[in-house]
Amino acid sequence: MKRVFCFSLIAALASSYPCQAQEKDPHKSFTNSIGMKFVWIPPGNFVMGSPKEEKQRNGNENQHKVTLTKGFYLGASTVTQEQWQEIMPKNPSAFPGEKNLPVDSVSWNDCQEFIKKLKEKDKKAYRLPTEAEWEYACRAGTTTPFHVGETISTRQANFQGEDVSNKGKKNLPRLKTAPVNSFPANAWGLHDMHGNVWQWCQDWYGDYSQKEVVDPQGPTKGPNRVLRGGSWFYTADCCRSACRSWGEPGFRNYSIGFRLCFFPD
Repeated sequence: MKRVFCFSLIAALASSYPCQAQEKDPHKSFTNSIGMKFVWIPPGNFVMGSPKEEKQRNGNENQHKVTLTKGFYLGASTVTQEQWQEIMPKNPSAFPGEKNLPVDSVSWNDCQEFIKKLKEKDKKAYRLPTEAEWEYACRAGTTTPFHVGETISTRQANFQGEDVSNKGKKNLPRLKTAPVNSFPANAWGLHDMHGNVWQWCQDWYGDYSQKEVVDPQGPTKGPNRVLRGGSWFYTADCCRSACRSWGEPGFRNYSIGFRLCFFPD
């Protein structure tokens, strides 16, 4: 079976670059017709990628300043199996049964079909977040490898914790997905930005810009789409805010899900 690509990276020193949200939250959270909660992400700027001092960093994470000129709503959690089945005829997930589990085993193309049908139902311009929007929201103003700090434990996220990655302390592996919202949210109210399931982004995968960019959309074409966040199947280093992965648009895997975003009317 084809694997999601991810490079082994050990989270280490925090970046010295600030992340700035330029607007206070003037919006309230929003819940749509099938119970998906969205939180407001203000416009602002941040430094995307990882610092050179971060141990075992991958070369595709070169730091560059990003400005997002528009605020947007982002799903507080990844899409659940119940929400998926409100729109789609079949639950593809490898881990059904428990309430509020994230939908898994969905391809980028599957997500687009879900989005198309949800748009028709709600009349809102739903889409996947861009890679820059995703990382900006994941960091929520932080510059450390994880939004919780320089290290992370399985009390804070669902990942393959049997590998030692938290200053010599061994973490407990769950070896399956956990219900959404099982772990504390970041400062902007987003759950599971680290671990549980990889999350598809809108962009084609490609090299970062070497200079400052505004509202980046990624390459105009390519063979692979971006995946972010790590999962229950991967170690903590793959859950870092800057870690990048990718997969073909038709690729499905039991460690992959997604969350949605939209701009206000």
